[in-house]
Amino acid sequence: MKKLALLGLSLVLALTMSFLVLGCGEETTTTTAATSPTTAPPTTAAPSTETTAAPSTDTSAASVEPIELSMVSFIPDIPPGGNWARDFINKIQEYSGGKMTVKLSGPEAIPAPDQVAAVQRGTVDIASVLSPFADTIVPGASTTGRAEYNPMELRAANTFFKYLQDEFAKSGILYLGASVSSEPQVQTVFYLGKEISSLADLKGMKIAAVGGSNKAFIEAVGATCVPIDFTDYFTAMERGTVDGYNVGIPGILDFGLVPVTKAILNETFSSCGGLMLMNMDKWKSLSPAQQDVITRAMIQTEIDGAAMFTKTVQEVLAKITSEGVKEIKLSPEDSKAFYLAYRNSMWAEDLKRWPDIAPQLKEWLVDPNFERAK
Repeated sequence: MKKLALLGLSLVLALTMSFLVLGCGEETTTTTAATSPTTAPPTTAAPSTETTAAPSTDTSAASVEPIELSMVSFIPDIPPGGNWARDFINKIQEYSGGKMTVKLSGPEAIPAPDQVAAVQRGTVDIASVLSPFADTIVPGASTTGRAEYNPMELRAANTFFKYLQDEFAKSGILYLGASVSSEPQVQTVFYLGKEISSLADLKGMKIAAVGGSNKAFIEAVGATCVPIDFTDYFTAMERGTVDGYNVGIPGILDFGLVPVTKAILNETFSSCGGLMLMNMDKWKSLSPAQQDVITRAMIQTEIDGAAMFTKTVQEVLAKITSEGVKEIKLSPEDSKAFYLAYRNSMWAEDLKRWPDIAPQLKEWLVDPNFERAK
């Protein structure tokens, strides 16, 4: 997987609402403007993050039939965390000339652990899901969080991206793409109830993690993983049940956690762990013009979303530090050790869980020249 694979390639999302999902066409690229309504969309390579527009097609808004789709997200529909789902929805409406709309619900409607099954059953048409909850359907889906490439690069390489499409398709799900796009390994941090000064200070701490995510890493730094839901983070911190929590950087505002947080350990880890999925039967029921709208919206949302994440992190840091949350950075030596603990422990767990496929996933997702590992 080389960065050179990005040059000159155009993003085509084969319709995969990132964070998990599914159907796949041929590995070869295509230049058709819209996909067949009876098959998963074909995959093409993505442009670099400098791209400012999704590939143009011959589809016009006038040819799009009106429809309202339903969608659920693992993140509440409030800023900043809800901005990525809203951006995707707004693009669908824009590209369809207002004829296609999406009704969005959050985890209060369908809890995050149940959202993959909901989109598979057709309870909702589209879902932005957390990848660990898709591992039972697609082995190794959660390794997307280990990626040392951004979503556009993964789409361009068409290796891991195609794997997700093919495997989700077997369960009646279409994988559209990354639902909360960003540059690699910048999404997640530990928020703490007390200040620390070194990596060693994490030893003995209890860290909350939804679904036990990043458990191997949390234990690798000497802490204990406490699996609880996002919505229970506040009470757990308030009562001292946990000493910190593992969440995407905007999550402190999404779940109103500033009052119970003393510090952010600004040593990021994890890439986009959100998958955009769509019910395959619903996808097949759409016209080629409607499919094209969704595909272009997904592609552009990945591009714009990566830039949005960078900007959002800056805004979140400014806001929470102004409200008393202290930003902590480790020494260069501890910072490198922290990241390598993440990379090595998580892949060790993946290789143990999925010995047949994990070696290939690791080859696709690990960048041998990734700066933070040097």
